[in-house]
Amino acid sequence: MGVALGLVAGCGDDSTTTGPSSSSSSAGGAGGAGGSGGATSSGGGGAAGTTEIQIVDLGMPIDLTPDGSVALIQDATSFEGDVYFYDTASQEKTLKTQVGDPSKDISTGISSTLRVSAIHGVPALAGIFSDPGGWLDLTSPYPTNCDPDVSGAFDISADGKVAVGLLWNGCNAEAFRWSDTGGAGTVTPLELIGDSPSGTPANRASVVSDDGKVAAGFAQHGNVDRSPAIWAENGTGTLLDPTNTDTPGEILSITADGAALGGITGYDGFRWTQADGIVPLARLETSLPSDPTFTNAIAAHGELIFGAVGDAFNGIPVAFVWTQAGGSKSLQDIALANGLMIPEGFSMTNVLAASDDGSVVLGTLTSENLEIKTFVLKLPVSAYGL
Repeated sequence: MGVALGLVAGCGDDSTTTGPSSSSSSAGGAGGAGGSGGATSSGGGGAAGTTEIQIVDLGMPIDLTPDGSVALIQDATSFEGDVYFYDTASQEKTLKTQVGDPSKDISTGISSTLRVSAIHGVPALAGIFSDPGGWLDLTSPYPTNCDPDVSGAFDISADGKVAVGLLWNGCNAEAFRWSDTGGAGTVTPLELIGDSPSGTPANRASVVSDDGKVAAGFAQHGNVDRSPAIWAENGTGTLLDPTNTDTPGEILSITADGAALGGITGYDGFRWTQADGIVPLARLETSLPSDPTFTNAIAAHGELIFGAVGDAFNGIPVAFVWTQAGGSKSLQDIALANGLMIPEGFSMTNVLAASDDGSVVLGTLTSENLEIKTFVLKLPVSAYGL
């Protein structure tokens, strides 16, 4: 989640690409923004109708539990990859674990049971953390990996019993699904889809539905490094736009039941459902056509999409929320209209995750001096026009 949409990761690089200020992954996203990391999660983090914003002095928000009660946040300044749980009711943060070398490792998702998915350790491995229990590094089915990295877990289901991500088969990237079948569980490669002019196409499962049945991410296709893709519970994969071989894109977020997806293609954000296919989102009135739109979180059965518009490398992005009725709006404008105060000199720049019902939102605040903090925003969904 800390990088804008880019080329397929090179050999030995499991980095996520889910948005300008996210850390995945992602993961997100993740993703992006991301990214991320797994970017869906139902808003039990506060009483119904709660209106407040909380500021956390950590700069790498990752994910929320499905009810919004616990935020997963990483310390971007830690050399060991310190990972915190932040209670959105008591506003207490607790150091839970360390993910490893921050140049290669990152936490990516959190379940209702407080299991955490991650890229963990050196060499980089798909890891699942639980307390108690510590780290479970998943076993790859392949005898050779890539320089020397093995895998990465990018998202986890609500019950913590399914995770998805990327395996290195040699230096070919493949999507996988892990199931908790006891012990180390079972890692299953997903159907390899797409094509590549130079050989085997790269695939990655970046997000998984809360029920663990649907995974989505990207597959290399034709001339593009990433094309939005989805995998069913039985492992079969589908390109969402099989005719497109010119414009890169990927899935960044998924609803609890997997029925609606948020993604990016080129610079445009989109919403996908089986009934409507890929539907581009309206841009913010202030955004440029060249500003990428990262749809990092989707909530309320696909009726709310949150994320960021803008390129963090060439400016300061803007956090947004989309509804079908109102289109895309500045999240900060909505927060201010509901009487909330943003710290002076800061602006809302990204959303990384939202509770399943959309009443709790996790994102970043960025100052004029590029200092980054985490925010938790609690608003009734009626504030967004639902």
